[in-house]
Formats: sequence, structure tokens, C-alpha cells
Amino acid sequence: MKEINVSKNIADLRKQKGITQEQLALALNISPQAVSKWETNTSLPDTQTLPLIAEYFEVSVDYLFYGQDYAYSDIYHKIWDKAAQHGQMTAEAYKEALTIFAFAQHGLGRWALRLPVHKEPLHLTGENGVSLLSGKGYGAIITRDFFENINQDTVTFAQKILPALSERNNILVCLAIMSMSDISFEEMKEKLSFDENSLRASLDELIAVGIVIEKKSKHKSLGLTYEIHEMYHTCLCILFATLEMQRYSLNGVSCCMGYGDYPIKI
Repeated sequence: MKEINVSKNIADLRKQKGITQEQLALALNISPQAVSKWETNTSLPDTQTLPLIAEYFEVSVDYLFYGQDYAYSDIYHKIWDKAAQHGQMTAEAYKEALTIFAFAQHGLGRWALRLPVHKEPLHLTGENGVSLLSGKGYGAIITRDFFENINQDTVTFAQKILPALSERNNILVCLAIMSMSDISFEEMKEKLSFDENSLRASLDELIAVGIVIEKKSKHKSLGLTYEIHEMYHTCLCILFATLEMQRYSLNGVSCCMGYGDYPIKI
């Protein structure tokens, strides 16, 4: 296991930069006594200060701990650190991940001179897979091997969900439910401007095939509320995001593989 020596590493970096403890303290907006305590190992910087120190010295947080960057899987750990510098599952973390994905996607196509994320969607397709990217916030890499899992089981799964989504009202109902946790019948009717019979018909069809779940709300005033079954929720999110990506990109994105190039096993 690597030896952790934050105090020595900060002192070494400060001396290499040719600055005093007072100058470092001023740059970090802390007291000189705090820097002195770090370097004498009396105390350690808190988790909010560590990234500021790393940024000031232009090193990774990992370097502050070990005096060197990761010796193995270096790029993957650096990517992890880059995304993890934001709060878990925050909007900033997702945006950072999309930017990282953009560089990987451009590497696939050797488009090194393009900006990290574009307004116009990019679609790369080759014999080894597919990569999709949109500045609107969509990114996906699908390897060729993934298509080998598309078989009769996939057809059975699709057969349950796709016919129900062939009706316009059913799609709108699914989107309404996905947009609001535990949405009630009245809330949905108001949101969609549906009459009661039309809404009831769509809900009954979606409930019958298991896409929508009807349940009693914890709040009695709401009566029955609705949610998408967990089996289909992520599926629908990705499906609608992909459809939006393609709708948005119809003017400029085309597939460069020919028909029959995918290893689909039906």
C-alpha cells in the first residue's frame, strides 16, 4: 500500500513553487497557522480545501496524498476524480461526465479539433459499434457485441411494451407519469387536458400490460396515484431520450454502416 504523507507533499510543492507559508495561506484565503499545522502534521486540510490546494499547485488530489499520481489505470482514476469532484448525482457531475464522454467519442472518430460538446448531434457507426452524442445532454456508446444480445427474448420484451406505445394518448400518459412522482388521476387530467374517459382508457391499457402501476396514495386527498413499473421506467427514459436525439438530429446524422452489418441473432 502506498504511504500517505500529505504534510510532506504540501511542503515540497510549496518549496518547489518558491513561496512562503504566508503566500500559500493568502492564495487559499486561510491563516498562515493552518499551513504551518499541515506541514508539521499537526492537522490535515479538510475535504473542501484539498481540491483548492491541488488546483493551486496544478496536481491531483491523489498527488497530495501520495506524492505521485496513480501508477496504474491512471487515466481511469483521473476521469473518476474529475467527475467525482462534484456532488454525487448532481447536474454538474452529469455535465462533467458528458464532457468526458465527448472526448472519448471524438477519439473514436479522430475528431481532435472539434469542441468537447456540440449543439449539433454526432453519430459514429462502424464495424465495432455505435457512438451517439448531443450537446443537449445525450451520450451513448454501444459495442458491436451488445447487438448479439438482441434475440427472441428481446422481441418478447418489446412485444409487450411497443404496441402499448403505438397510441398517442398512451405515450402522453407515460410521459406525464414520468414527469411527476405519484401523480393522481386529476393531476394527470389537468396536465394533459384529457377528458375523463380518454384518460381512463389509456391508463387501463397501460395497467393491463404492466407498464403503469395504480396504487392508493399516502395522501388520502389524492386518491389513486400512478407510477411507471420499475421494469420499464429506465427503459422508457432511454427510449424517449433516444427518440428525441434522433428527432433533433434528422437533418445531419446518418449511419455509415450498411444493412445487415449488425450481429443480431434472431
